[in-house]
Amino acid sequence: MNGGGRIYSNLVRPVLFSLDPERAHRNAIRLGERLSRSSPARLLLRKFYDRQFEELKVERLGLRFPNPVGLAGGFDKHGHIYPVIGDIGFGHMEIGSVSLLPWRGNPSPTLLRLPQDGGLINRLGLNSEGVAVVSERLQNARFKIPTGINLVKTADPGIAGEEAIQDYLQCFAHCYPLGDFITLNLSCPNTAEGRTFEDSALLAPFLSKLKPLRDHLAGGGARKPVFVKLSPDLEDRVLDEILWLAQEHNIDGCVIANTTGRREHLRTSRKVLDDFGFGGLSGRPLKPYVQEMVKKVWDKTAGQFLIVACGGVGCDPHVHPAEEVWEYLKLGATLVQLHTGLIYRGPAIASMINQGLSQILKREKLPSLQDFLSVRTGQPHIQEPAGHNRRH
Repeated sequence: MNGGGRIYSNLVRPVLFSLDPERAHRNAIRLGERLSRSSPARLLLRKFYDRQFEELKVERLGLRFPNPVGLAGGFDKHGHIYPVIGDIGFGHMEIGSVSLLPWRGNPSPTLLRLPQDGGLINRLGLNSEGVAVVSERLQNARFKIPTGINLVKTADPGIAGEEAIQDYLQCFAHCYPLGDFITLNLSCPNTAEGRTFEDSALLAPFLSKLKPLRDHLAGGGARKPVFVKLSPDLEDRVLDEILWLAQEHNIDGCVIANTTGRREHLRTSRKVLDDFGFGGLSGRPLKPYVQEMVKKVWDKTAGQFLIVACGGVGCDPHVHPAEEVWEYLKLGATLVQLHTGLIYRGPAIASMINQGLSQILKREKLPSLQDFLSVRTGQPHIQEPAGHNRRH
Protein backbone atom coordinates (compact mmCIF):
# COMPACT_ATOMS: atom_id res chain seq x y z
CA MET A 1 0.00 0.00 0.00
CA ASN A 2 1.39 3.42 -0.97
CA GLY A 3 1.61 6.44 1.33
CA GLY A 4 -1.69 7.91 0.23
CA GLY A 5 -3.42 4.59 0.83
CA ARG A 6 -1.97 4.27 4.34
CA ILE A 7 -3.00 7.81 5.28
CA TYR A 8 -6.54 7.12 4.12
CA SER A 9 -6.81 3.74 5.87
CA ASN A 10 -5.26 4.90 9.15
CA LEU A 11 -6.56 8.46 9.45
CA VAL A 12 -9.29 9.41 6.99
CA ARG A 13 -11.42 6.26 6.78
CA PRO A 14 -11.95 5.96 10.57
CA VAL A 15 -13.32 9.52 10.57
CA LEU A 16 -15.57 8.89 7.56
CA PHE A 17 -16.79 5.58 8.99
CA SER A 18 -17.76 7.38 12.21
CA LEU A 19 -20.24 9.41 10.16
CA ASP A 20 -23.58 8.31 8.82
CA PRO A 21 -22.75 6.81 5.39
CA GLU A 22 -25.17 9.08 3.53
CA ARG A 23 -23.64 12.14 5.15
CA ALA A 24 -20.12 10.88 4.42
CA HIS A 25 -20.99 10.39 0.74
CA ARG A 26 -22.55 13.84 0.46
CA ASN A 27 -19.43 15.36 2.01
CA ALA A 28 -17.21 13.45 -0.42
CA ILE A 29 -19.24 14.72 -3.39
CA ARG A 30 -19.11 18.32 -2.10
CA LEU A 31 -15.33 18.07 -1.65
CA GLY A 32 -14.91 16.52 -5.10
CA GLU A 33 -17.01 19.27 -6.65
CA ARG A 34 -14.85 21.98 -5.04
CA LEU A 35 -11.66 20.25 -6.16
CA SER A 36 -13.06 19.93 -9.69
CA ARG A 37 -13.34 23.72 -9.93
CA SER A 38 -9.79 24.37 -8.73
CA SER A 39 -6.93 24.06 -11.24
CA PRO A 40 -4.21 24.08 -8.53
CA ALA A 41 -6.05 21.37 -6.57
CA ARG A 42 -6.41 19.20 -9.65
CA LEU A 43 -2.72 19.63 -10.43
CA LEU A 44 -1.87 18.38 -6.94
CA LEU A 45 -4.23 15.42 -7.31
CA ARG A 46 -2.54 14.43 -10.57
CA LYS A 47 0.88 14.75 -8.97
CA PHE A 48 0.00 12.44 -6.08
CA TYR A 49 -2.45 9.98 -7.64
CA ASP A 50 -2.33 9.88 -11.44
CA ARG A 51 -0.05 6.89 -12.10
CA GLN A 52 -0.28 5.78 -15.72
CA PHE A 53 1.73 3.14 -17.56
CA GLU A 54 2.05 2.78 -21.31
CA GLU A 55 1.67 -1.00 -21.10
CA LEU A 56 -1.80 -0.69 -19.50
CA LYS A 57 -3.45 1.17 -22.38
CA VAL A 58 -6.49 -0.57 -23.90
CA GLU A 59 -8.20 0.28 -27.19
CA ARG A 60 -11.64 -1.15 -27.78
CA LEU A 61 -14.76 -0.07 -29.67
CA GLY A 62 -13.12 3.10 -30.87
CA LEU A 63 -12.26 4.25 -27.34
CA ARG A 64 -8.80 4.62 -25.82
CA PHE A 65 -8.57 3.72 -22.16
CA PRO A 66 -5.34 4.77 -20.37
CA ASN A 67 -5.83 1.75 -18.11
CA PRO A 68 -8.58 -0.82 -17.50
CA VAL A 69 -9.72 0.54 -14.09
CA GLY A 70 -12.99 2.47 -14.02
CA LEU A 71 -15.33 4.07 -11.52
CA ALA A 72 -18.73 2.39 -11.64
CA GLY A 73 -22.04 4.17 -11.91
CA GLY A 74 -23.62 5.13 -8.61
CA PHE A 75 -20.80 7.17 -7.11
CA ASP A 76 -21.06 10.33 -9.21
CA LYS A 77 -24.78 9.98 -9.81
CA HIS A 78 -25.44 13.50 -11.08
CA GLY A 79 -22.19 14.49 -12.80
CA HIS A 80 -20.67 16.68 -10.08
CA ILE A 81 -17.13 15.30 -9.72
CA TYR A 82 -16.14 13.73 -13.05
CA PRO A 83 -13.11 16.06 -13.55
CA VAL A 84 -11.24 14.72 -10.52
CA ILE A 85 -11.86 11.04 -11.33
CA GLY A 86 -9.38 11.15 -14.22
CA ASP A 87 -7.00 13.12 -12.01
CA ILE A 88 -6.72 10.29 -9.47
CA GLY A 89 -5.72 7.60 -11.95
CA PHE A 90 -8.93 6.03 -13.23
CA GLY A 91 -9.08 4.97 -16.87
CA HIS A 92 -12.82 5.45 -17.41
CA MET A 93 -15.98 6.15 -15.42
CA GLU A 94 -19.76 6.18 -15.54
CA ILE A 95 -22.03 9.03 -14.45
CA GLY A 96 -25.48 8.07 -13.18
CA SER A 97 -27.79 6.31 -13.09
CA VAL A 98 -29.70 9.09 -14.85
CA SER A 99 -33.44 8.86 -15.41
CA LEU A 100 -35.66 10.89 -17.73
CA LEU A 101 -37.65 12.46 -14.91
CA PRO A 102 -36.46 13.55 -11.47
CA TRP A 103 -36.98 10.92 -8.79
CA ARG A 104 -36.38 11.42 -5.10
CA GLY A 105 -35.58 7.82 -4.27
CA ASN A 106 -36.15 6.10 -0.95
CA PRO A 107 -36.23 7.78 2.46
CA SER A 108 -33.25 7.43 4.80
CA PRO A 109 -31.56 5.25 5.82
CA THR A 110 -30.47 4.11 2.36
CA LEU A 111 -26.87 2.96 3.04
CA LEU A 112 -25.43 0.42 5.45
CA ARG A 113 -21.72 -0.32 5.74
CA LEU A 114 -20.65 -3.89 6.50
CA PRO A 115 -17.03 -3.37 7.61
CA GLN A 116 -16.68 -6.96 8.84
CA ASP A 117 -17.49 -8.13 5.33
CA GLY A 118 -15.94 -5.34 3.28
CA GLY A 119 -19.39 -4.63 1.90
CA LEU A 120 -22.14 -2.08 1.53
CA ILE A 121 -25.91 -2.35 1.23
CA ASN A 122 -27.74 0.40 -0.62
CA ARG A 123 -31.38 1.07 -1.35
CA LEU A 124 -31.15 4.58 -2.76
CA GLY A 125 -34.15 3.89 -4.96
CA LEU A 126 -32.71 5.20 -8.24
CA ASN A 127 -32.73 8.81 -7.10
CA SER A 128 -31.94 11.16 -9.97
CA GLU A 129 -32.03 14.87 -10.63
CA GLY A 130 -33.48 14.00 -14.03
CA VAL A 131 -32.01 14.16 -17.50
CA ALA A 132 -32.70 17.88 -18.04
CA VAL A 133 -30.57 18.92 -15.05
CA VAL A 134 -27.77 16.45 -15.71
CA SER A 135 -27.69 17.28 -19.44
CA GLU A 136 -27.34 20.97 -18.72
CA ARG A 137 -24.51 20.27 -16.26
CA LEU A 138 -22.63 18.12 -18.79
CA GLN A 139 -23.45 20.13 -21.91
CA ASN A 140 -19.97 21.64 -22.25
CA ALA A 141 -18.07 18.92 -20.39
CA ARG A 142 -14.65 17.88 -21.65
CA PHE A 143 -13.83 14.42 -20.37
CA LYS A 144 -10.21 13.49 -19.67
CA ILE A 145 -11.01 9.77 -19.72
CA PRO A 146 -13.71 7.77 -21.56
CA THR A 147 -16.92 8.59 -19.72
CA GLY A 148 -20.21 6.78 -20.01
CA ILE A 149 -23.68 7.81 -18.98
CA ASN A 150 -25.48 5.12 -17.00
CA LEU A 151 -29.21 5.22 -17.74
CA VAL A 152 -32.24 3.83 -16.00
CA LYS A 153 -35.95 4.12 -16.51
CA THR A 154 -37.60 6.65 -14.20
CA ALA A 155 -38.29 4.68 -11.02
CA ASP A 156 -41.94 5.72 -10.81
CA PRO A 157 -43.69 2.31 -10.69
CA GLY A 158 -46.68 3.83 -12.46
CA ILE A 159 -44.59 4.15 -15.61
CA ALA A 160 -44.89 0.67 -17.12
CA GLY A 161 -45.22 -1.19 -20.40
CA GLU A 162 -44.93 0.91 -23.54
CA GLU A 163 -44.71 4.08 -21.45
CA ALA A 164 -41.65 2.64 -19.69
CA ILE A 165 -40.01 1.90 -23.04
CA GLN A 166 -40.64 5.44 -24.28
CA ASP A 167 -39.31 6.87 -21.00
CA TYR A 168 -36.07 4.94 -21.45
CA LEU A 169 -35.74 5.83 -25.16
CA GLN A 170 -36.21 9.54 -24.48
CA CYS A 171 -33.56 9.42 -21.76
CA PHE A 172 -31.21 7.66 -24.19
CA ALA A 173 -31.78 10.32 -26.86
CA HIS A 174 -31.00 13.12 -24.40
CA CYS A 175 -27.83 11.48 -23.05
CA TYR A 176 -26.37 10.00 -26.24
CA PRO A 177 -24.56 13.22 -27.25
CA LEU A 178 -23.08 13.69 -23.76
CA GLY A 179 -21.00 10.58 -23.11
CA ASP A 180 -18.43 8.44 -24.89
CA PHE A 181 -20.58 5.37 -24.29
CA ILE A 182 -23.95 4.50 -22.79
CA THR A 183 -24.69 1.86 -20.16
CA LEU A 184 -28.27 0.64 -19.84
CA ASN A 185 -29.00 -0.36 -16.26
CA LEU A 186 -31.47 -3.17 -16.87
CA SER A 187 -31.57 -4.84 -13.49
CA CYS A 188 -33.28 -2.38 -11.15
CA PRO A 189 -37.03 -2.90 -10.53
CA ASN A 190 -39.13 -0.67 -12.75
CA THR A 191 -42.68 -1.57 -11.80
CA ALA A 192 -44.64 -2.18 -8.63
CA GLU A 193 -44.36 -5.91 -9.35
CA GLY A 194 -40.57 -5.70 -9.44
CA ARG A 195 -40.26 -6.42 -13.18
CA THR A 196 -37.06 -5.20 -14.81
CA PHE A 197 -35.84 -4.71 -18.36
CA GLU A 198 -34.05 -8.04 -17.97
CA ASP A 199 -37.50 -9.51 -18.64
CA SER A 200 -37.44 -10.37 -22.35
CA ALA A 201 -41.06 -9.21 -22.68
CA LEU A 202 -39.77 -5.68 -21.96
CA LEU A 203 -36.23 -5.99 -23.30
CA ALA A 204 -37.07 -7.28 -26.79
CA PRO A 205 -39.39 -4.42 -27.84
CA PHE A 206 -37.12 -1.89 -26.13
CA LEU A 207 -33.99 -3.00 -28.00
CA SER A 208 -35.87 -3.26 -31.30
CA LYS A 209 -36.78 0.43 -30.97
CA LEU A 210 -33.38 1.43 -29.61
CA LYS A 211 -31.52 0.10 -32.65
CA PRO A 212 -32.96 2.59 -35.21
CA LEU A 213 -32.72 5.39 -32.65
CA ARG A 214 -28.97 4.73 -32.30
CA ASP A 215 -28.58 4.84 -36.07
CA HIS A 216 -30.45 8.13 -36.23
CA LEU A 217 -28.44 9.70 -33.42
CA ALA A 218 -25.16 8.55 -35.00
CA GLY A 219 -26.09 10.57 -38.10
CA GLY A 220 -24.30 8.22 -40.48
CA GLY A 221 -21.14 8.11 -38.39
CA ALA A 222 -19.83 5.44 -36.04
CA ARG A 223 -22.29 4.55 -33.32
CA LYS A 224 -21.19 5.07 -29.74
CA PRO A 225 -20.81 1.84 -27.76
CA VAL A 226 -23.80 0.68 -25.71
CA PHE A 227 -23.49 -1.74 -22.80
CA VAL A 228 -26.12 -3.47 -20.67
CA LYS A 229 -25.64 -3.75 -16.92
CA LEU A 230 -26.96 -7.01 -15.51
CA SER A 231 -27.88 -8.51 -12.19
CA PRO A 232 -25.59 -11.18 -10.73
CA ASP A 233 -28.69 -13.07 -9.60
CA LEU A 234 -29.94 -14.01 -13.09
CA GLU A 235 -30.92 -17.56 -13.88
CA ASP A 236 -28.93 -19.07 -16.74
CA ARG A 237 -32.05 -19.19 -18.93
CA VAL A 238 -32.65 -15.46 -18.52
CA LEU A 239 -28.97 -14.66 -19.09
CA ASP A 240 -29.06 -16.64 -22.35
CA GLU A 241 -32.14 -14.70 -23.49
CA ILE A 242 -30.48 -11.36 -22.75
CA LEU A 243 -27.27 -12.30 -24.56
CA TRP A 244 -29.22 -13.47 -27.58
CA LEU A 245 -31.27 -10.27 -27.73
CA ALA A 246 -28.15 -8.16 -27.20
CA GLN A 247 -26.46 -9.93 -30.11
CA GLU A 248 -29.49 -9.45 -32.35
CA HIS A 249 -29.65 -5.73 -31.63
CA ASN A 250 -25.94 -4.85 -31.81
CA ILE A 251 -25.29 -4.22 -28.13
CA ASP A 252 -21.54 -3.96 -27.65
CA GLY A 253 -20.94 -5.32 -24.16
CA CYS A 254 -22.05 -6.21 -20.65
CA VAL A 255 -21.29 -4.65 -17.30
CA ILE A 256 -21.25 -7.53 -14.81
CA ALA A 257 -22.76 -6.89 -12.38
CA ASN A 258 -25.16 -4.80 -10.38
CA THR A 259 -25.65 -5.41 -6.67
CA THR A 260 -27.01 -8.70 -5.32
CA GLY A 261 -30.01 -9.43 -3.14
CA ARG A 262 -28.26 -12.46 -1.63
CA ARG A 263 -26.96 -12.46 1.95
CA GLU A 264 -24.84 -15.62 2.04
CA HIS A 265 -21.80 -16.17 4.28
CA LEU A 266 -21.84 -12.71 5.89
CA ARG A 267 -20.12 -12.01 9.20
CA THR A 268 -22.40 -9.07 9.94
CA SER A 269 -25.03 -10.09 12.48
CA ARG A 270 -28.43 -11.17 11.24
CA LYS A 271 -30.04 -8.59 13.53
CA VAL A 272 -28.17 -5.72 11.88
CA LEU A 273 -29.17 -7.00 8.43
CA ASP A 274 -32.80 -7.55 9.42
CA ASP A 275 -33.07 -4.15 11.10
CA PHE A 276 -31.87 -2.45 7.92
CA GLY A 277 -33.99 -4.57 5.61
CA PHE A 278 -33.90 -4.81 1.82
CA GLY A 279 -31.19 -3.43 -0.44
CA GLY A 280 -28.48 -4.37 -2.91
CA LEU A 281 -25.23 -5.78 -1.55
CA SER A 282 -21.89 -4.71 -3.05
CA GLY A 283 -18.24 -5.07 -2.12
CA ARG A 284 -16.29 -8.20 -1.21
CA PRO A 285 -19.36 -10.50 -0.79
CA LEU A 286 -20.39 -9.69 -4.36
CA LYS A 287 -17.11 -10.76 -5.95
CA PRO A 288 -17.65 -14.54 -6.24
CA TYR A 289 -20.99 -14.01 -7.96
CA VAL A 290 -19.42 -11.59 -10.44
CA GLN A 291 -16.51 -13.96 -11.10
CA GLU A 292 -18.91 -16.79 -11.85
CA MET A 293 -20.99 -14.63 -14.19
CA VAL A 294 -18.00 -13.17 -16.03
CA LYS A 295 -16.77 -16.69 -16.74
CA LYS A 296 -20.23 -17.73 -17.97
CA VAL A 297 -20.54 -14.79 -20.34
CA TRP A 298 -17.00 -15.25 -21.66
CA ASP A 299 -17.63 -18.95 -22.24
CA LYS A 300 -20.80 -18.08 -24.17
CA THR A 301 -19.46 -15.11 -26.16
CA ALA A 302 -15.65 -15.62 -26.35
CA GLY A 303 -14.93 -11.93 -26.85
CA GLN A 304 -17.96 -11.18 -29.00
CA PHE A 305 -19.14 -8.82 -26.28
CA LEU A 306 -16.82 -6.61 -24.30
CA ILE A 307 -17.10 -7.60 -20.63
CA VAL A 308 -16.74 -5.02 -17.88
CA ALA A 309 -16.37 -6.75 -14.51
CA CYS A 310 -17.81 -4.74 -11.63
CA GLY A 311 -17.83 -6.01 -8.05
CA GLY A 312 -15.69 -6.34 -4.99
CA VAL A 313 -12.34 -4.93 -6.09
CA GLY A 314 -10.48 -3.22 -3.26
CA CYS A 315 -12.68 -4.40 -0.42
CA ASP A 316 -10.50 -7.23 0.92
CA PRO A 317 -7.64 -5.95 3.12
CA HIS A 318 -5.74 -9.22 2.64
CA VAL A 319 -5.62 -9.10 -1.18
CA HIS A 320 -3.92 -6.51 -3.37
CA PRO A 321 -6.63 -4.98 -5.58
CA ALA A 322 -4.40 -5.35 -8.67
CA GLU A 323 -4.51 -9.13 -8.18
CA GLU A 324 -8.34 -8.95 -8.06
CA VAL A 325 -8.39 -6.98 -11.31
CA TRP A 326 -5.96 -9.45 -12.89
CA GLU A 327 -8.22 -12.34 -11.91
CA TYR A 328 -11.16 -10.67 -13.64
CA LEU A 329 -9.07 -10.07 -16.77
CA LYS A 330 -8.06 -13.73 -16.84
CA LEU A 331 -11.72 -14.76 -16.55
CA GLY A 332 -12.61 -12.77 -19.66
CA ALA A 333 -13.12 -9.13 -18.67
CA THR A 334 -11.54 -6.35 -20.74
CA LEU A 335 -12.26 -3.57 -18.25
CA VAL A 336 -12.97 -3.54 -14.52
CA GLN A 337 -15.02 -1.09 -12.47
CA LEU A 338 -15.22 -0.44 -8.75
CA HIS A 339 -17.30 1.67 -6.40
CA THR A 340 -17.33 0.26 -2.88
CA GLY A 341 -13.56 -0.22 -3.12
CA LEU A 342 -13.14 3.55 -3.40
CA ILE A 343 -14.92 3.87 -0.07
CA TYR A 344 -12.75 1.24 1.62
CA ARG A 345 -9.39 2.13 0.03
CA GLY A 346 -9.72 5.83 -0.74
CA PRO A 347 -8.55 7.96 -3.68
CA ALA A 348 -5.24 6.11 -4.08
CA ILE A 349 -6.91 2.89 -5.20
CA ALA A 350 -6.66 3.42 -8.98
CA SER A 351 -2.97 4.35 -8.87
CA MET A 352 -2.37 1.40 -6.53
CA ILE A 353 -3.99 -0.94 -9.05
CA ASN A 354 -2.15 0.57 -12.01
CA GLN A 355 1.23 0.13 -10.34
CA GLY A 356 0.31 -3.41 -9.33
CA LEU A 357 -0.91 -4.36 -12.82
CA SER A 358 2.31 -3.07 -14.35
CA GLN A 359 4.26 -5.35 -11.99
CA ILE A 360 1.95 -8.29 -12.77
CA LEU A 361 2.59 -7.92 -16.51
CA LYS A 362 6.32 -8.06 -15.82
CA ARG A 363 5.80 -11.10 -13.61
CA GLU A 364 3.81 -12.83 -16.35
CA LYS A 365 6.36 -11.77 -19.00
CA LEU A 366 3.71 -9.91 -20.98
CA PRO A 367 4.70 -6.80 -22.98
CA SER A 368 1.33 -5.09 -22.56
CA LEU A 369 -2.24 -5.59 -21.44
CA GLN A 370 -3.41 -5.04 -25.01
CA ASP A 371 -1.30 -8.01 -26.12
CA PHE A 372 -2.77 -10.19 -23.38
CA LEU A 373 -6.34 -9.24 -24.34
CA SER A 374 -5.67 -9.79 -28.03
CA VAL A 375 -4.53 -13.39 -27.71
CA ARG A 376 -7.58 -14.58 -25.80
CA THR A 377 -9.56 -16.79 -28.13
CA GLY A 378 -12.61 -18.96 -28.00
CA GLN A 379 -15.65 -20.05 -29.96
CA PRO A 380 -18.84 -18.14 -29.18
CA HIS A 381 -21.89 -20.32 -28.80
CA ILE A 382 -24.84 -18.10 -28.01
CA GLN A 383 -27.84 -20.19 -28.91
CA GLU A 384 -31.30 -18.92 -29.70
CA PRO A 385 -33.43 -19.55 -26.59
CA ALA A 386 -36.27 -22.01 -26.97
CA GLY A 387 -39.51 -20.26 -27.80
CA HIS A 388 -37.75 -17.01 -28.74
CA ASN A 389 -40.07 -14.72 -30.67
CA ARG A 390 -38.40 -13.09 -33.69
CA ARG A 391 -41.35 -10.79 -34.41
CA HIS A 392 -39.96 -8.02 -32.15
